[in-house]
Amino acid sequence: MQFKSLTLICIFLTVALVGCGEVRPEPLTVGETKCSHCSMSIVDMRFHTQLITYKGKRYHFDAIECMDQFQKQKDIKIKNIWVTNYLDTKEFIPKDEAIIIHSDKIRSPMGAGLAAFKTHEDTIPFQK
Repeated sequence: MQFKSLTLICIFLTVALVGCGEVRPEPLTVGETKCSHCSMSIVDMRFHTQLITYKGKRYHFDAIECMDQFQKQKDIKIKNIWVTNYLDTKEFIPKDEAIIIHSDKIRSPMGAGLAAFKTHEDTIPFQK
């Protein structure tokens, strides 16, 4: 009897701890997901942005400006925001660590010209 109780406790703790892992951005297939703000299909992965709430709800955006507008309109508790590195679409950067610039040389899906970079040096070719 004691062995069964111990086994059940171990199983429960294992399941609980697996669910506590680090939340990471999820990769998308181009064109399969729509922006949570403007409903456009996400096709240019250089601008893909993800937001996850403390309740675990994940939102995807086709541009940084869509995510910014969504945040202003919704009353949600944000756990993480990731932006895609403009120069490497497979790399996500936490928004608070990213260098986000506005440039006329960048044509973002919504036209604001915002893009995220990993370093200041990466932004030099896109500055005026």
